[in-house]
Amino acid sequence: MATRLISAICTPLDAHGQLHADGLRAHVEAQLDAGIDGILAAGTMGLMQLQTDQTYQQLVEVSTASVSGRGELWVGVGDTSYQRTLARIRTAERYPVDGLVVLTPYLMKFSQEELRSYYWQLADAAQRPLFLYDLPGLTGTELSVELIEQVIQHPNIHGLKCTRSWQWTVDLWNRIGDCTRMVPAQPERVADLIRLGVPDNLDGLFSLFPHQSRALADAADRGDFGEAKRLQEELSAFLPIAREAGLFGAVTAVLNAMGIPGDMAPEPSQRLDDQQCAHVLAQAPVRRLIENETKRPVSHSST
Repeated sequence: MATRLISAICTPLDAHGQLHADGLRAHVEAQLDAGIDGILAAGTMGLMQLQTDQTYQQLVEVSTASVSGRGELWVGVGDTSYQRTLARIRTAERYPVDGLVVLTPYLMKFSQEELRSYYWQLADAAQRPLFLYDLPGLTGTELSVELIEQVIQHPNIHGLKCTRSWQWTVDLWNRIGDCTRMVPAQPERVADLIRLGVPDNLDGLFSLFPHQSRALADAADRGDFGEAKRLQEELSAFLPIAREAGLFGAVTAVLNAMGIPGDMAPEPSQRLDDQQCAHVLAQAPVRRLIENETKRPVSHSST
């Protein structure tokens, strides 16, 4: 089995909070150069819900032009209601995207029956393949297994992107893995997913370090789980450093250090100052990951 990796990319912004098109192009190119199989633009990593409508449309336009058929391109469209999500879908469908990823509605709480109707209506209306996106840690709404089993019966619902606990992911895979395309986000357990026979992995961590992520998946695919474990530990070491510093501030610092310009989060997200950036980049796991991606030493002096 050759594992398909899908990177949930960031949305680089300029000093005015608008799309940094050159930064986005460089970010996409880094994924494709590393052998990443697909890209999710405007997902949680891309903070779609925080962008203006103009930035969202430009994000989809530049992403499709940059990918240009060299990989699978999904676009996040989930918003707070049926009509708002449908409007996102219509924007995305102006471009040659391969899939529409629909986050569960947030802010308001809806019943499982209301969510079933929501997804079926969207699947009826959409002209591109739809994928469910289950992320209760942020939305506060869980999709039940029973609801997922019902909704994936629709011919235009092609799978599920899920971010839940490891055991829930395993149980769901065993229950529906033969019925639809299940794409977990378990960036710290890539090799374990490959052992299970799960062919797709998707996460924002892959977009920061695509070469490391590809090497990890390739090692597990060929059965070299010792090497996969080593690469996984290196990749996972970034997460506690980033969380302590502030996730999107750390992400911005790392991508900028690798030559990808732009700020990866709109205001009021706080950008790290020079000293804070230098501290993140000085951490040995971060230096090692960046050096592996760029094949050059990392300077961590403040500017």
